[in-house]
Amino acid sequence: MLLRPNTGNISFKYHRCIHITTNCYNKSATDSLYNRVSKNLPLAVNEHIGKPDSPNVKQRHHQERETVSLDRRPLINRLLHIRNGRKKLQFRNGKVSSSSSSSSSSSSSSSSSSSAFSHFTSENTPETPIRQCIAPDQDTIPQLAHNLDRVLFSPGVHFLQDPRTRVYNFSPFLKDIIHYKDFNFDAIEKFIPASKHKELLKNAEKFKMQFYSSTSSMTSMLSKFYLLLNNYNSNRVDRFGKIPFRGLSFRLPTSMFVEPQKILDKNKGAIYSISSDKSYDTEILLSAMGLCMETLLTNPKEEFAKYRKDSEEKITTPPPNSYNYSSFKSFLMRSQLDCYDERLPGNGTFDLKTRASTNVRYNSRDPNVGEADYQIFKLSGPYESYEKEFIDMVHTGALLKYMFQARIGQMDGIFVAYHNINSMFGFQYLPLEDLDAIFYSHQANERYILPDSNEEELEEYRSRDFLPSFIAETQFKFSIEIWEVLLQQYVLEDMKRAGLENTPFRLVARTFKKPDRIGLSLEVLVIPTSPKEIKHFQSFFARFPTGFKKDLTHEQRNSNVENHAKELMKYNTETIKNKILFSYAITMQKSVIDGEDKPFNMFPKKITNSWKLKYMIKRMKRPTVEYLEKILNEQLESLTSSSVAAKGISKAILNIQKRNKAYEKLGTLRKKHWALKEKKQLVYRPKYPF
Repeated sequence: MLLRPNTGNISFKYHRCIHITTNCYNKSATDSLYNRVSKNLPLAVNEHIGKPDSPNVKQRHHQERETVSLDRRPLINRLLHIRNGRKKLQFRNGKVSSSSSSSSSSSSSSSSSSSAFSHFTSENTPETPIRQCIAPDQDTIPQLAHNLDRVLFSPGVHFLQDPRTRVYNFSPFLKDIIHYKDFNFDAIEKFIPASKHKELLKNAEKFKMQFYSSTSSMTSMLSKFYLLLNNYNSNRVDRFGKIPFRGLSFRLPTSMFVEPQKILDKNKGAIYSISSDKSYDTEILLSAMGLCMETLLTNPKEEFAKYRKDSEEKITTPPPNSYNYSSFKSFLMRSQLDCYDERLPGNGTFDLKTRASTNVRYNSRDPNVGEADYQIFKLSGPYESYEKEFIDMVHTGALLKYMFQARIGQMDGIFVAYHNINSMFGFQYLPLEDLDAIFYSHQANERYILPDSNEEELEEYRSRDFLPSFIAETQFKFSIEIWEVLLQQYVLEDMKRAGLENTPFRLVARTFKKPDRIGLSLEVLVIPTSPKEIKHFQSFFARFPTGFKKDLTHEQRNSNVENHAKELMKYNTETIKNKILFSYAITMQKSVIDGEDKPFNMFPKKITNSWKLKYMIKRMKRPTVEYLEKILNEQLESLTSSSVAAKGISKAILNIQKRNKAYEKLGTLRKKHWALKEKKQLVYRPKYPF
């Protein structure tokens, strides 16, 4: 290590830089330097570790060299770790001081104003279960039809047709999917937003919950917490090598409305609903077809015929939605249940997910995309394969969202049906523990069994099978707890002090990284709103229709998308002017595992009840209208990104669409070739009973 000569305390006034050459030092000299620097004693030239022209330095000139500017104080605190790293140099008032890495819970941050406070998650969070408040009525939950239930108990992809012989493994009825124009959407129960669900409010009051929401309203915020708690970085191959997210949902902010639905007495406050902000939504063909296919998968051929518009036997009363109600802390969570099988563990429930092929997803606003012949018939490969579709589910964040939905609903897993809108290709069941293993595994926790392992070591190794699910569930609970503290101790208290008690608000959240910080931060912006404004925001979807159930031309749909974006941009500005705005930043500080301080994003290496996180919530300077406009309008990209007519559509997307068009033509040729093998329809049936 080489420092410039100094005759007094290190001062910002007189010296510009400290040069540090790592792995090139003398231990005794380092200890001497540490003692002097930590006590703010003068530094003499003969106490420096080596000289620029010393042989020791010359021999090791390839070692890492870092230059730290004294003007960048946060970087100095991070980089100047002395000896064992337990103490750090901190620069205050132009002087160097040392400090321990530990700090107390709920104490005001010394490096910022008194509006920044540190918190610990609860001691008992890992062992506190997610409570099932109301068990579902299993008799009202649909079950899989067409013998698809065997997929639940056989891992891997199940082809509807064998790609080589074209023999059907399941009913040929599943192959040709009903056209959306022929499906009677009035025969299925409509989705009820959390803010409009009276039964949900009633249950929140019954179980003394302050906040209630639905899975669809919570998953976007939980995804932000996932990025925050795990310090997501796509370049960290050891942790995120399998899941480099590239979906818009991770890059863009998320927005929701928090509304008081019932005012209790003065001491208890109010009960709040949390609903997703629908102002950025548009209906695409996939939305409509998802409902069609879920009905197809859970109804025998004769029963499904009743859902056709031309059916003589109409369904007059749609089957009711089935729900699971769970809670953690002061949150009541509602989950709509798609399917049930009594042989599965736990509640026996699971989610149905219909996954469209890549050509459909990258061109989802084209009304003719459902007529294309893109095929999925291979297990692996860059195109036309289940591997391609599965990897895209991970990269776009869809699978992370599915995992959160299954956990909120206390489900066993998800059932995925792969299709291209006009044809079904295959099916796969993913238990929740498989999803957990994708998003919560770490190479450092993966070890091989040693040949001479004893029984205790083998048992410890076996218990690692359950470690990803333990981490996933605990991080989920950490997220809910931090969210609760943010709302209760910051947002609602600040609004009360500002004379806005029991006022609805719009909550906008995004992750960001400061250059001088190691980890991500979660920025939360709060905009007071009125019920009238919320109603107007939530009506954009209906006022600018793009749904394929509407008789609209392709040009009309794209025009509505553009007008939707323009009007929403104006209304965003109108609703933030002349209002008291609030801003917060959540940063993670450390993890405490079995009494030892660890980096906050480090996972436990074994299942333990001694795991807590330390984090800080800081009240930030109130945002300007211009800044909020910028953040809110970033979300408009979700409106226009997939539009065929969008002026700003990226070259990368255009290239993907062109390549997909070529594979669609190839798919048409494949169908002609396969038709020769399918003249006689063959269905697999076991030859021998068992």
